[in-house]
Amino acid sequence: MGAADVIVLVVYFVGVAFTGFWVGRGERTTHDFFLGGRQQHWLIVGLSIVATEVSALTFLIVPGRSFHENCWYLQLYAGAFVGRMLIVYILLPAFYGSNVTTVYEYLGIRFGPATRMTASFMFFASRLVGSGIRLLAASMALAMIFDWSLVWVVLGVTGLVTAYSAFGGIKSIIWTDALQAMVFLAGALATVIYLFVSIPGTYADNVDQAIDFGRLRVMHWGTDFNNDRLFWVLAIHAIVQNMAALGTDQDLTQRMLTCPDLKRGQRSLIFNAFVGFPVVCLFLLIGALLYVYAEGTASVLLQQPADEVFAYFIGHIIGAGSGLKGLLIAGVVAAAMSSLDSALGSLSSTAVTDYYRLYFKKNATADHYLRAARWFSVGFGMLLAAIAMAFAGAEDLLTEAFGWVSLMFGGMLGVFLLGTLTKSRGGDLLNCLAMVTSIIGLALLKYIQDRSGVIYIAWPWWVVMGCVWTLGIGACTRSGRTNPERETKLST
Repeated sequence: MGAADVIVLVVYFVGVAFTGFWVGRGERTTHDFFLGGRQQHWLIVGLSIVATEVSALTFLIVPGRSFHENCWYLQLYAGAFVGRMLIVYILLPAFYGSNVTTVYEYLGIRFGPATRMTASFMFFASRLVGSGIRLLAASMALAMIFDWSLVWVVLGVTGLVTAYSAFGGIKSIIWTDALQAMVFLAGALATVIYLFVSIPGTYADNVDQAIDFGRLRVMHWGTDFNNDRLFWVLAIHAIVQNMAALGTDQDLTQRMLTCPDLKRGQRSLIFNAFVGFPVVCLFLLIGALLYVYAEGTASVLLQQPADEVFAYFIGHIIGAGSGLKGLLIAGVVAAAMSSLDSALGSLSSTAVTDYYRLYFKKNATADHYLRAARWFSVGFGMLLAAIAMAFAGAEDLLTEAFGWVSLMFGGMLGVFLLGTLTKSRGGDLLNCLAMVTSIIGLALLKYIQDRSGVIYIAWPWWVVMGCVWTLGIGACTRSGRTNPERETKLST
Protein backbone atom coordinates (compact mmCIF):
# COMPACT_ATOMS: atom_id res chain seq x y z
CA MET A 1 0.00 0.00 0.00
CA GLY A 2 1.00 3.58 -0.56
CA ALA A 3 1.08 6.37 2.00
CA ALA A 4 -2.42 7.57 1.04
CA ASP A 5 -3.84 4.07 1.61
CA VAL A 6 -2.24 3.82 5.03
CA ILE A 7 -3.56 7.25 5.98
CA VAL A 8 -7.10 6.25 4.98
CA LEU A 9 -6.91 3.10 7.10
CA VAL A 10 -5.48 4.94 10.11
CA VAL A 11 -8.19 7.61 9.88
CA TYR A 12 -10.83 4.88 9.66
CA PHE A 13 -9.65 2.94 12.72
CA VAL A 14 -9.14 6.09 14.80
CA GLY A 15 -12.56 7.39 13.75
CA VAL A 16 -14.34 4.16 14.66
CA ALA A 17 -12.56 3.83 18.01
CA PHE A 18 -13.17 7.47 18.93
CA THR A 19 -16.85 7.29 17.93
CA GLY A 20 -17.45 4.04 19.79
CA PHE A 21 -15.91 5.21 23.06
CA TRP A 22 -17.20 8.79 22.89
CA VAL A 23 -20.89 8.08 22.30
CA GLY A 24 -20.85 5.08 24.66
CA ARG A 25 -19.69 6.97 27.73
CA GLY A 26 -22.01 7.45 30.69
CA GLU A 27 -23.83 4.11 30.59
CA ARG A 28 -25.50 3.49 33.96
CA THR A 29 -28.09 0.74 33.47
CA THR A 30 -28.92 -2.09 31.08
CA HIS A 31 -31.69 0.16 29.74
CA ASP A 32 -28.92 2.43 28.47
CA PHE A 33 -26.63 -0.43 27.48
CA PHE A 34 -29.23 -2.47 25.54
CA LEU A 35 -31.66 0.22 24.33
CA GLY A 36 -29.62 3.43 24.39
CA GLY A 37 -32.15 4.92 26.77
CA ARG A 38 -34.61 4.74 23.84
CA GLN A 39 -33.30 8.10 22.67
CA GLN A 40 -31.61 7.20 19.37
CA HIS A 41 -32.40 9.08 16.16
CA TRP A 42 -34.28 7.05 13.57
CA LEU A 43 -31.93 8.09 10.74
CA ILE A 44 -28.83 6.84 12.56
CA VAL A 45 -30.68 3.63 13.43
CA GLY A 46 -31.68 3.14 9.77
CA LEU A 47 -28.07 3.59 8.64
CA SER A 48 -26.88 1.14 11.27
CA ILE A 49 -29.32 -1.49 9.97
CA VAL A 50 -27.87 -1.01 6.48
CA ALA A 51 -24.38 -1.56 7.90
CA THR A 52 -25.37 -4.76 9.69
CA GLU A 53 -27.17 -6.17 6.66
CA VAL A 54 -24.22 -5.46 4.36
CA SER A 55 -21.87 -7.90 6.03
CA ALA A 56 -18.44 -8.72 4.67
CA LEU A 57 -20.12 -11.56 2.78
CA THR A 58 -22.35 -9.08 0.93
CA PHE A 59 -19.48 -6.67 0.29
CA LEU A 60 -17.27 -9.39 -1.19
CA ILE A 61 -19.67 -11.97 -2.63
CA VAL A 62 -22.57 -10.06 -4.22
CA PRO A 63 -20.26 -8.50 -6.87
CA GLY A 64 -19.05 -12.02 -7.62
CA ARG A 65 -22.62 -13.10 -8.39
CA SER A 66 -23.10 -10.51 -11.14
CA PHE A 67 -19.52 -11.07 -12.34
CA HIS A 68 -20.04 -14.78 -13.03
CA GLU A 69 -23.82 -14.78 -13.68
CA ASN A 70 -26.10 -11.74 -13.80
CA CYS A 71 -28.23 -9.56 -11.53
CA TRP A 72 -30.86 -12.19 -10.65
CA TYR A 73 -30.08 -11.44 -6.99
CA LEU A 74 -31.91 -8.10 -7.34
CA GLN A 75 -35.22 -9.97 -7.72
CA LEU A 76 -35.08 -10.66 -4.00
CA TYR A 77 -35.52 -6.99 -3.25
CA ALA A 78 -39.19 -6.83 -4.26
CA GLY A 79 -40.02 -9.34 -1.56
CA ALA A 80 -37.53 -7.77 0.84
CA PHE A 81 -39.37 -4.43 0.62
CA VAL A 82 -42.74 -6.06 1.32
CA GLY A 83 -41.27 -8.03 4.21
CA ARG A 84 -39.93 -4.86 5.83
CA MET A 85 -43.29 -3.13 5.51
CA LEU A 86 -44.99 -6.08 7.20
CA ILE A 87 -42.53 -5.80 10.10
CA VAL A 88 -43.34 -2.09 10.36
CA TYR A 89 -47.08 -2.65 10.69
CA ILE A 90 -47.33 -6.10 12.33
CA LEU A 91 -44.30 -6.90 14.51
CA LEU A 92 -42.96 -3.53 15.68
CA PRO A 93 -46.31 -2.40 17.18
CA ALA A 94 -46.38 -5.59 19.25
CA PHE A 95 -42.82 -5.09 20.52
CA TYR A 96 -43.32 -1.44 21.43
CA GLY A 97 -46.74 -2.15 22.92
CA SER A 98 -45.21 -4.73 25.25
CA ASN A 99 -42.25 -2.44 26.18
CA VAL A 100 -39.70 -5.23 25.77
CA THR A 101 -35.91 -5.24 25.71
CA THR A 102 -35.61 -8.36 23.57
CA VAL A 103 -38.12 -9.70 21.08
CA TYR A 104 -38.12 -13.03 22.91
CA GLU A 105 -39.38 -11.24 26.00
CA TYR A 106 -42.51 -10.54 23.96
CA LEU A 107 -43.00 -14.27 23.39
CA GLY A 108 -42.80 -14.84 27.15
CA ILE A 109 -45.54 -12.26 27.72
CA ARG A 110 -47.70 -13.64 24.93
CA PHE A 111 -47.23 -17.39 25.41
CA GLY A 112 -45.02 -18.30 28.35
CA PRO A 113 -41.44 -19.13 29.34
CA ALA A 114 -41.01 -22.27 27.21
CA THR A 115 -41.72 -20.45 23.93
CA ARG A 116 -39.45 -17.62 24.99
CA MET A 117 -36.53 -19.91 25.86
CA THR A 118 -36.88 -22.06 22.73
CA ALA A 119 -36.89 -19.06 20.40
CA SER A 120 -33.99 -17.38 22.17
CA PHE A 121 -31.98 -20.61 22.08
CA MET A 122 -32.60 -20.84 18.33
CA PHE A 123 -31.36 -17.27 18.04
CA PHE A 124 -28.18 -18.11 19.96
CA ALA A 125 -27.44 -21.08 17.73
CA SER A 126 -28.03 -19.24 14.45
CA ARG A 127 -26.32 -16.00 15.46
CA LEU A 128 -23.17 -17.57 16.89
CA VAL A 129 -22.53 -19.70 13.83
CA GLY A 130 -23.63 -17.06 11.31
CA SER A 131 -21.61 -14.23 12.83
CA GLY A 132 -18.59 -16.45 13.32
CA ILE A 133 -18.61 -17.33 9.63
CA ARG A 134 -19.02 -13.68 8.60
CA LEU A 135 -16.05 -12.79 10.77
CA LEU A 136 -14.05 -15.55 9.12
CA ALA A 137 -14.98 -14.43 5.58
CA ALA A 138 -13.78 -10.87 6.18
CA SER A 139 -10.65 -12.02 7.99
CA MET A 140 -9.74 -14.39 5.15
CA ALA A 141 -10.03 -11.53 2.65
CA LEU A 142 -7.82 -9.26 4.76
CA ALA A 143 -5.30 -12.05 5.34
CA MET A 144 -5.14 -12.64 1.58
CA ILE A 145 -4.75 -8.94 0.74
CA PHE A 146 -1.98 -8.31 3.27
CA ASP A 147 -0.52 -11.82 3.41
CA TRP A 148 -1.05 -11.77 7.17
CA SER A 149 -1.73 -14.62 9.60
CA LEU A 150 -5.46 -15.42 9.69
CA VAL A 151 -5.36 -15.95 13.45
CA TRP A 152 -4.00 -12.47 14.14
CA VAL A 153 -6.50 -10.83 11.78
CA VAL A 154 -9.42 -12.56 13.53
CA LEU A 155 -8.09 -11.60 16.96
CA GLY A 156 -7.36 -8.00 15.94
CA VAL A 157 -10.81 -7.33 14.45
CA THR A 158 -12.58 -9.10 17.31
CA GLY A 159 -10.52 -7.28 19.95
CA LEU A 160 -11.31 -3.77 18.70
CA VAL A 161 -15.02 -4.48 18.19
CA THR A 162 -15.38 -6.16 21.58
CA ALA A 163 -13.66 -3.23 23.32
CA TYR A 164 -16.07 -0.51 22.20
CA SER A 165 -19.14 -2.79 22.25
CA ALA A 166 -18.51 -3.88 25.83
CA PHE A 167 -17.81 -0.28 26.86
CA GLY A 168 -20.69 1.60 25.25
CA GLY A 169 -23.32 -0.97 24.39
CA ILE A 170 -25.93 -0.34 21.73
CA LYS A 171 -25.17 3.39 21.40
CA SER A 172 -21.59 2.65 20.43
CA ILE A 173 -22.79 -0.07 18.07
CA ILE A 174 -25.39 2.10 16.32
CA TRP A 175 -23.13 5.12 15.80
CA THR A 176 -20.07 3.16 14.70
CA ASP A 177 -22.28 1.13 12.35
CA ALA A 178 -23.62 4.33 10.79
CA LEU A 179 -20.04 5.51 10.25
CA GLN A 180 -19.04 2.14 8.82
CA ALA A 181 -22.02 2.18 6.44
CA MET A 182 -20.79 5.46 4.97
CA VAL A 183 -17.26 4.05 4.65
CA PHE A 184 -18.12 0.94 2.67
CA LEU A 185 -20.71 2.75 0.56
CA ALA A 186 -18.08 5.37 -0.29
CA GLY A 187 -15.70 2.55 -1.21
CA ALA A 188 -18.30 0.89 -3.43
CA LEU A 189 -19.15 4.16 -5.18
CA ALA A 190 -15.45 4.94 -5.70
CA THR A 191 -14.98 1.49 -7.24
CA VAL A 192 -17.76 2.12 -9.77
CA ILE A 193 -16.16 5.44 -10.74
CA TYR A 194 -12.73 3.78 -11.00
CA LEU A 195 -14.08 1.08 -13.32
CA PHE A 196 -15.95 3.55 -15.53
CA VAL A 197 -12.72 5.54 -15.90
CA SER A 198 -10.56 2.44 -16.49
CA ILE A 199 -12.76 0.76 -19.11
CA PRO A 200 -12.34 2.26 -22.62
CA GLY A 201 -15.31 4.13 -24.06
CA THR A 202 -18.04 6.31 -22.58
CA TYR A 203 -20.10 5.38 -19.54
CA ALA A 204 -22.98 4.45 -21.85
CA ASP A 205 -20.65 2.19 -23.85
CA ASN A 206 -19.56 0.45 -20.65
CA VAL A 207 -23.15 -0.21 -19.64
CA ASP A 208 -24.01 -1.44 -23.14
CA GLN A 209 -21.13 -3.93 -22.95
CA ALA A 210 -22.37 -5.19 -19.59
CA ILE A 211 -25.82 -5.67 -21.14
CA ASP A 212 -24.36 -7.46 -24.17
CA PHE A 213 -22.46 -9.84 -21.88
CA GLY A 214 -25.75 -10.57 -20.07
CA ARG A 215 -24.44 -9.31 -16.75
CA LEU A 216 -27.23 -6.77 -16.14
CA ARG A 217 -30.11 -9.14 -16.69
CA VAL A 218 -32.44 -9.08 -13.69
CA MET A 219 -35.82 -10.68 -14.29
CA HIS A 220 -36.28 -14.42 -14.77
CA TRP A 221 -39.77 -15.63 -15.61
CA GLY A 222 -41.32 -19.09 -15.74
CA THR A 223 -43.66 -21.48 -13.99
CA ASP A 224 -41.25 -24.05 -12.57
CA PHE A 225 -41.95 -24.32 -8.84
CA ASN A 226 -38.39 -25.45 -8.16
CA ASN A 227 -36.48 -22.92 -10.26
CA ASP A 228 -34.61 -20.85 -7.66
CA ARG A 229 -33.93 -18.02 -10.11
CA LEU A 230 -37.56 -17.13 -10.93
CA PHE A 231 -38.95 -13.80 -9.78
CA TRP A 232 -42.10 -15.04 -8.06
CA VAL A 233 -40.26 -17.83 -6.23
CA LEU A 234 -37.61 -15.45 -4.91
CA ALA A 235 -40.14 -12.74 -4.08
CA ILE A 236 -42.17 -15.07 -1.84
CA HIS A 237 -38.99 -16.34 -0.22
CA ALA A 238 -37.69 -12.81 0.39
CA ILE A 239 -40.91 -11.67 2.07
CA VAL A 240 -40.71 -14.45 4.64
CA GLN A 241 -36.92 -14.41 4.96
CA ASN A 242 -36.78 -10.66 5.57
CA MET A 243 -39.57 -10.74 8.12
CA ALA A 244 -37.65 -13.47 9.94
CA ALA A 245 -34.22 -11.86 9.69
CA LEU A 246 -35.25 -8.31 10.61
CA GLY A 247 -38.31 -9.00 12.75
CA THR A 248 -37.45 -12.03 14.88
CA ASP A 249 -33.67 -11.83 15.14
CA GLN A 250 -32.58 -9.68 18.09
CA ASP A 251 -29.47 -8.74 16.12
CA LEU A 252 -31.41 -6.35 13.87
CA THR A 253 -34.61 -5.76 15.81
CA GLN A 254 -32.78 -4.49 18.89
CA ARG A 255 -31.72 -1.26 17.22
CA MET A 256 -35.26 -0.45 16.06
CA LEU A 257 -36.32 -0.60 19.71
CA THR A 258 -33.80 2.12 20.62
CA CYS A 259 -35.96 4.84 19.05
CA PRO A 260 -38.09 6.96 21.42
CA ASP A 261 -41.42 5.64 20.17
CA LEU A 262 -43.10 3.30 17.70
CA LYS A 263 -43.50 5.94 14.99
CA ARG A 264 -39.79 6.69 14.87
CA GLY A 265 -38.88 3.00 15.14
CA GLN A 266 -41.05 2.36 12.09
CA ARG A 267 -39.48 5.30 10.31
CA SER A 268 -36.00 3.78 10.75
CA LEU A 269 -37.01 0.58 8.98
CA ILE A 270 -38.96 2.39 6.23
CA PHE A 271 -35.83 4.45 5.56
CA ASN A 272 -33.81 1.24 5.42
CA ALA A 273 -36.30 -0.34 3.00
CA PHE A 274 -35.86 2.48 0.49
CA VAL A 275 -32.09 2.81 0.91
CA GLY A 276 -31.51 -0.92 0.53
CA PHE A 277 -32.44 -1.01 -3.16
CA PRO A 278 -29.74 1.36 -4.48
CA VAL A 279 -27.20 -0.30 -2.16
CA VAL A 280 -27.85 -3.72 -3.72
CA CYS A 281 -27.78 -2.18 -7.20
CA LEU A 282 -24.42 -0.58 -6.44
CA PHE A 283 -22.73 -3.85 -5.47
CA LEU A 284 -24.23 -5.73 -8.41
CA LEU A 285 -23.06 -2.98 -10.78
CA ILE A 286 -19.52 -3.44 -9.44
CA GLY A 287 -19.59 -7.10 -10.46
CA ALA A 288 -20.99 -6.37 -13.92
CA LEU A 289 -18.39 -3.67 -14.62
CA LEU A 290 -15.62 -5.89 -13.25
CA TYR A 291 -16.57 -8.47 -15.88
CA VAL A 292 -16.43 -5.88 -18.67
CA TYR A 293 -13.05 -4.72 -17.33
CA ALA A 294 -11.74 -8.29 -17.14
CA GLU A 295 -12.90 -9.15 -20.67
CA GLY A 296 -11.25 -6.06 -22.10
CA THR A 297 -7.89 -6.72 -20.44
CA ALA A 298 -7.83 -10.56 -20.53
CA SER A 299 -7.54 -10.24 -16.78
CA VAL A 300 -6.75 -13.10 -14.43
CA LEU A 301 -9.98 -12.10 -12.69
CA LEU A 302 -11.80 -14.38 -15.13
CA GLN A 303 -10.15 -17.39 -13.48
CA GLN A 304 -11.07 -16.40 -9.92
CA PRO A 305 -13.94 -18.09 -8.03
CA ALA A 306 -17.04 -15.92 -7.66
CA ASP A 307 -16.55 -15.45 -3.93
CA GLU A 308 -12.97 -14.18 -4.38
CA VAL A 309 -13.25 -11.91 -7.43
CA PHE A 310 -13.70 -8.61 -5.61
CA ALA A 311 -11.14 -9.42 -2.91
CA TYR A 312 -8.59 -10.33 -5.62
CA PHE A 313 -9.35 -7.08 -7.45
CA ILE A 314 -8.76 -5.07 -4.27
CA GLY A 315 -5.58 -6.88 -3.33
CA HIS A 316 -3.85 -7.38 -6.70
CA ILE A 317 -5.24 -5.06 -9.38
CA ILE A 318 -6.00 -1.69 -7.82
CA GLY A 319 -2.78 0.28 -7.69
CA ALA A 320 -1.35 1.55 -4.43
CA GLY A 321 -0.97 5.21 -3.55
CA SER A 322 -4.29 6.73 -4.63
CA GLY A 323 -6.10 5.93 -1.39
CA LEU A 324 -8.70 3.76 -3.15
CA LYS A 325 -7.07 0.52 -2.04
CA GLY A 326 -7.04 1.77 1.54
CA LEU A 327 -10.68 2.87 1.30
CA LEU A 328 -11.79 -0.52 -0.03
CA ILE A 329 -9.82 -2.39 2.63
CA ALA A 330 -11.47 -0.13 5.19
CA GLY A 331 -14.80 -1.05 3.56
CA VAL A 332 -14.14 -4.76 4.03
CA VAL A 333 -13.19 -4.16 7.66
CA ALA A 334 -16.22 -1.90 8.19
CA ALA A 335 -18.60 -4.51 6.81
CA ALA A 336 -17.07 -7.14 9.10
CA MET A 337 -17.06 -4.94 12.20
CA SER A 338 -20.63 -3.74 11.71
CA SER A 339 -21.88 -7.33 11.64
CA LEU A 340 -19.73 -8.41 14.57
CA ASP A 341 -20.57 -5.56 16.96
CA SER A 342 -24.32 -5.96 16.44
CA ALA A 343 -23.99 -9.68 17.15
CA LEU A 344 -22.21 -8.93 20.43
CA GLY A 345 -24.91 -6.46 21.44
CA SER A 346 -27.81 -8.78 20.65
CA LEU A 347 -26.20 -11.87 22.19
CA SER A 348 -25.39 -9.95 25.37
CA SER A 349 -28.89 -8.44 25.67
CA THR A 350 -30.54 -11.82 25.14
CA ALA A 351 -28.23 -13.61 27.58
CA VAL A 352 -28.85 -11.09 30.37
CA THR A 353 -32.57 -10.39 29.77
CA ASP A 354 -33.84 -13.84 28.83
CA TYR A 355 -31.57 -16.04 30.95
CA TYR A 356 -29.29 -14.44 33.53
CA ARG A 357 -31.83 -12.04 35.05
CA LEU A 358 -34.58 -14.69 35.12
CA TYR A 359 -32.81 -17.86 36.19
CA PHE A 360 -29.41 -17.05 37.71
CA LYS A 361 -29.45 -13.67 39.47
CA LYS A 362 -32.87 -12.26 40.27
CA ASN A 363 -33.38 -8.84 41.84
CA ALA A 364 -29.74 -7.73 41.58
CA THR A 365 -28.70 -4.09 41.32
CA ALA A 366 -28.58 -2.13 38.08
CA ASP A 367 -24.77 -1.95 38.36
CA HIS A 368 -24.56 -5.72 38.65
CA TYR A 369 -26.59 -6.33 35.48
CA LEU A 370 -24.57 -3.71 33.61
CA ARG A 371 -21.31 -5.42 34.59
CA ALA A 372 -22.79 -8.77 33.58
CA ALA A 373 -23.77 -7.35 30.18
CA ARG A 374 -20.23 -6.16 29.57
CA TRP A 375 -18.69 -9.46 30.59
CA PHE A 376 -21.14 -11.31 28.36
CA SER A 377 -20.03 -9.08 25.47
CA VAL A 378 -16.40 -9.99 26.12
CA GLY A 379 -17.24 -13.68 26.43
CA PHE A 380 -19.23 -13.76 23.22
CA GLY A 381 -16.42 -11.92 21.42
CA MET A 382 -14.00 -14.67 22.43
CA LEU A 383 -16.51 -17.35 21.43
CA LEU A 384 -17.12 -15.84 17.99
CA ALA A 385 -13.37 -15.66 17.35
CA ALA A 386 -13.09 -19.34 18.29
CA ILE A 387 -15.98 -20.29 16.00
CA ALA A 388 -14.40 -18.34 13.12
CA MET A 389 -11.15 -20.24 13.53
CA ALA A 390 -12.98 -23.56 13.84
CA PHE A 391 -14.42 -23.07 10.33
CA ALA A 392 -11.12 -21.89 8.81
CA GLY A 393 -10.02 -23.88 5.78
CA ALA A 394 -13.37 -25.61 5.28
CA GLU A 395 -15.05 -23.87 2.33
CA ASP A 396 -17.70 -26.54 1.76
CA LEU A 397 -18.40 -26.53 5.48
CA LEU A 398 -19.09 -22.79 5.35
CA THR A 399 -21.85 -23.28 2.80
CA GLU A 400 -23.22 -26.21 4.75
CA ALA A 401 -23.22 -24.27 8.01
CA PHE A 402 -25.20 -21.37 6.54
CA GLY A 403 -27.63 -23.85 5.02
CA TRP A 404 -28.30 -25.54 8.35
CA VAL A 405 -28.57 -22.28 10.28
CA SER A 406 -31.14 -20.84 7.86
CA LEU A 407 -33.49 -23.72 8.67
CA MET A 408 -34.35 -22.04 11.99
CA PHE A 409 -35.73 -18.79 10.60
CA GLY A 410 -39.09 -20.12 9.40
CA GLY A 411 -40.03 -21.62 12.74
CA MET A 412 -39.07 -18.45 14.59
CA LEU A 413 -41.18 -16.26 12.30
CA GLY A 414 -44.12 -18.65 12.55
CA VAL A 415 -44.41 -18.29 16.33
CA PHE A 416 -44.06 -14.49 16.18
CA LEU A 417 -46.83 -14.28 13.59
CA LEU A 418 -48.95 -16.54 15.75
CA GLY A 419 -48.54 -14.10 18.61
CA THR A 420 -49.20 -10.92 16.63
CA LEU A 421 -51.88 -12.06 14.17
CA THR A 422 -54.05 -14.02 16.58
CA LYS A 423 -55.58 -12.93 19.84
CA SER A 424 -55.12 -16.05 21.96
CA ARG A 425 -54.04 -18.99 19.82
CA GLY A 426 -50.93 -21.04 20.53
CA GLY A 427 -49.96 -23.08 23.58
CA ASP A 428 -46.63 -22.57 25.30
CA LEU A 429 -45.42 -26.16 24.97
CA LEU A 430 -47.11 -26.76 21.61
CA ASN A 431 -45.27 -23.75 20.17
CA CYS A 432 -41.96 -25.31 21.22
CA LEU A 433 -42.94 -28.58 19.59
CA ALA A 434 -43.93 -26.76 16.40
CA MET A 435 -40.62 -24.86 16.20
CA VAL A 436 -38.47 -27.90 16.95
CA THR A 437 -40.32 -30.17 14.51
CA SER A 438 -40.07 -27.53 11.77
CA ILE A 439 -36.27 -27.58 12.16
CA ILE A 440 -36.13 -31.39 12.28
CA GLY A 441 -38.38 -31.73 9.24
CA LEU A 442 -36.40 -29.25 7.15
CA ALA A 443 -33.10 -30.76 8.28
CA LEU A 444 -34.28 -34.20 7.14
CA LEU A 445 -35.41 -32.72 3.83
CA LYS A 446 -32.02 -31.09 3.31
CA TYR A 447 -30.17 -34.26 4.27
CA ILE A 448 -32.21 -36.39 1.84
CA GLN A 449 -31.87 -33.87 -0.99
CA ASP A 450 -28.13 -33.53 -0.54
CA ARG A 451 -27.47 -37.26 -0.53
CA SER A 452 -30.11 -39.04 -2.57
CA GLY A 453 -31.96 -36.55 -4.77
CA VAL A 454 -35.16 -38.57 -4.38
CA ILE A 455 -36.97 -35.47 -3.16
CA TYR A 456 -36.19 -31.96 -4.34
CA ILE A 457 -37.75 -28.72 -3.11
CA ALA A 458 -35.80 -25.57 -4.02
CA TRP A 459 -34.13 -23.75 -1.11
CA PRO A 460 -36.30 -20.59 -1.34
CA TRP A 461 -39.28 -22.60 -0.09
CA TRP A 462 -37.63 -23.94 3.05
CA VAL A 463 -38.13 -20.86 5.21
CA VAL A 464 -41.71 -20.56 3.91
CA MET A 465 -42.44 -24.19 4.84
CA GLY A 466 -40.99 -23.75 8.32
CA CYS A 467 -43.09 -20.64 8.91
CA VAL A 468 -46.35 -22.18 7.67
CA TRP A 469 -45.74 -25.39 9.65
CA THR A 470 -45.10 -23.59 12.94
CA LEU A 471 -47.96 -21.15 12.48
CA GLY A 472 -50.38 -23.93 11.57
CA ILE A 473 -49.44 -26.28 14.42
CA GLY A 474 -49.37 -23.48 16.97
CA ALA A 475 -52.84 -22.30 15.97
CA CYS A 476 -54.35 -25.67 16.88
CA THR A 477 -54.78 -24.74 20.54
CA ARG A 478 -55.60 -21.76 22.73
CA SER A 479 -52.82 -20.20 24.74
CA GLY A 480 -54.80 -18.96 27.72
CA ARG A 481 -53.03 -15.61 27.20
CA THR A 482 -54.08 -12.74 24.99
CA ASN A 483 -52.11 -10.56 22.63
CA PRO A 484 -50.99 -7.63 24.82
CA GLU A 485 -50.85 -5.20 21.91
CA ARG A 486 -54.37 -6.07 20.81
CA GLU A 487 -55.63 -5.76 24.38
CA THR A 488 -54.08 -2.30 24.66
CA LYS A 489 -55.83 -1.20 21.47
CA LEU A 490 -59.17 -2.63 22.64
CA SER A 491 -58.94 -0.91 26.04
CA THR A 492 -58.21 2.46 24.45
